Amino acid sequence: MMYGPQTIEIEALIEKISNMPEKQAVELKSAWDANWNTAWEAAWIIAREAARNAGRWAARDAAHGAVWDSVAYGAARDAVLALLVKDKISAEDFDTLYGPWKSVMGS
Repeated sequence: MMYGPQTIEIEALIEKISNMPEKQAVELKSAWDANWNTAWEAAWIIAREAARNAGRWAARDAAHGAVWDSVAYGAARDAVLALLVKDKISAEDFDTLYGPWKSVMGS
């Protein structure tokens, strides 16, 4: 599997990112901005290290390519990262990183 155990979910998320309407991108950025806090920072550091240790940076790079110029880049990147390391981080950290995406785009 290209991105680890969550390959199918990650590929579907990247597809959604690639086709996201601007209105949803703006809503997603607002949700992500509202989520920015100490818990987010801790979750992001844990997830980033888990991805690095698992050698799963390809999914992060694919998400970057799909949305790099969008206002929703941070939220999209965090959603992909959360899925990428879902099996290696706590449910609380996953929810912190994936929450903005889910609140706007659904699961």
